[in-house]
Amino acid sequence: MVQRKDLDKLVRQADNHSASIIIGARQVGKSTLLGMIRERLARPSEMFNLENPLHLALFNEGYTSFIRTIRTNTIFIDEFQYCKDISSVFKAVYDLNPQIKIYATGSSSMEIQAHLKESLAGRKLETILYPLTYGEWLSRESLHERPGPSSDITEVMSPDELEAHRKNLGEFLRYGALPGLLALSEDLEKREYLFGIYQTYIAKDIKAFLKEESVLSFNKAITWLALHNGAQLNKSTLSGVAGISSRQVDRYLDVLVGTFVLALLPPLANNRGKELTKTPKFYLYDQGIINSIIQDFRSIDLRPDSGMLREQFVFWELKKNIDIRFSLHYWRTTDGKEVDFVLRKDQELLPVEVKSSWNPPALPSGLRHFLTLYPETRSAVVLYDGPEHTSRHGPCTIYFAPLHKAFVLPAF
Repeated sequence: MVQRKDLDKLVRQADNHSASIIIGARQVGKSTLLGMIRERLARPSEMFNLENPLHLALFNEGYTSFIRTIRTNTIFIDEFQYCKDISSVFKAVYDLNPQIKIYATGSSSMEIQAHLKESLAGRKLETILYPLTYGEWLSRESLHERPGPSSDITEVMSPDELEAHRKNLGEFLRYGALPGLLALSEDLEKREYLFGIYQTYIAKDIKAFLKEESVLSFNKAITWLALHNGAQLNKSTLSGVAGISSRQVDRYLDVLVGTFVLALLPPLANNRGKELTKTPKFYLYDQGIINSIIQDFRSIDLRPDSGMLREQFVFWELKKNIDIRFSLHYWRTTDGKEVDFVLRKDQELLPVEVKSSWNPPALPSGLRHFLTLYPETRSAVVLYDGPEHTSRHGPCTIYFAPLHKAFVLPAF
């Protein structure tokens, strides 16, 4: 079993009257996490899975039927999106039964928007569950002998530890971070598992949301996105490749974002210098799914897109570990100066550059230009395949660290 980083937070919500809602893409571990919460609370509770027709019928009959049936004050509801009017049940429980605590999972924010609407404003605590972080992936029982990621960005690891993390990252980036992979050992099994998830996503979520629109054109669109993962989003090119209108492109993107399969990264725009672009970058949610779509499971060192694989890894490590206090951006000027990521918290900026190899204390040119335009910056990070190193650039401290330490950055 993998200890999810959100578990402690969710357990602490047990005495909060608001419904605790866990949402995310398919097969990221929502049902398993729900079971972990139930086990940790160790109090009388009931579990309902709305994929079960008997349980679904109970909820479809509404609040009165539900409240007459339950026998405990802690209720767990899995796959709540199958109930068309689940929001009325949640709202009634919150308003009329303050002693009842509900934990519930759903597969996508689009379904939540359809079922919960605005009726649960102020009545729910929402957690987005992503595929495993690198730290969660390392914590699985069979890997206790492997070194865990250090939470100190300046702590220098031994050459053996650094090499161990390089090998671990190679596997992490080859098959991705979906929890179901942890029970599989063979290459073919893992590939079949990933392809099955993608096919299920197309068969269920896409057909449900796109309805009369062509699934073939959607497949063309998502294949193009997988091949260009991490690039700026060119809607006109995507429209031409998939053979669809700009309206359909927007619809496809809404579905991908709404089902947590794609995230958009906006540019940093403070009206300084030549920051004129408003085009976001895009990242698909799991490298294993990407590799399945494009049919390329080669080692990272053999891939022509090895730089982008590293960038994808850092993006999701940041995305999975930031909270509401942060915003995440990229920075690029019209003359080509670029920094891969910029974390912003309370208007303080932390630029982050991702490299495969580098020679500290030299600064990447884009980062150097950023520090010229943002002289108030006090810290900057270069993540690469080498060891830890710290230097100064004027008033700014530059931290050089291995890629796997990306998760530390929100703690700055």
